[in-house]
Amino acid sequence: MNEDKKMARRKAREAVFELLYETEYQPDTAPEAIFALSCDNRDIDETDKYIRRTYFGVKEQQARLDILISRHAKGWKTNRLSRMTRTILRLGTYEMAYGNLPAPVAINESVELSKKFDDPTREPGRTPAYVFINGVLNAIKNDLAENGIPMLPVVEETAPTEVVETVETAEPTVEENND
Repeated sequence: MNEDKKMARRKAREAVFELLYETEYQPDTAPEAIFALSCDNRDIDETDKYIRRTYFGVKEQQARLDILISRHAKGWKTNRLSRMTRTILRLGTYEMAYGNLPAPVAINESVELSKKFDDPTREPGRTPAYVFINGVLNAIKNDLAENGIPMLPVVEETAPTEVVETVETAEPTVEENND
């Protein structure tokens, strides 16, 4: 990949990261609305296939991505990670699992996002976030190589009790007439 394409892709990845990060603060707003508004208000090319595919792909696969992240973020629940770290991990995991990007490149790009956007002084004496991100994504890379993308747990939805009772007792009865 030549340098111009590499820089264009990095800029597009940063745009996806910013969209995903913004979505973290607006959980009740549809991703389509966030995407449209962000394209109108910022320098985001709404026709860029990478930006569109990756942003909506991360949102669509978020449950699977979070399974992988929580499996390898030792001692951390996904919802307890900072929004910044969680967003970078989701993007990097998506690019390894679903994107057209070799795992070492996806990991490096995620580390670079962390170095650029995360606050290295947020907790003095603690390991920088990019080191944590690097370790988690390397473990995910190995997991994907061995096991593939995880299946989502099956959640059975049940109807409210009164509906179930109504359905169960709604069978017609046939009376025989022996006249």
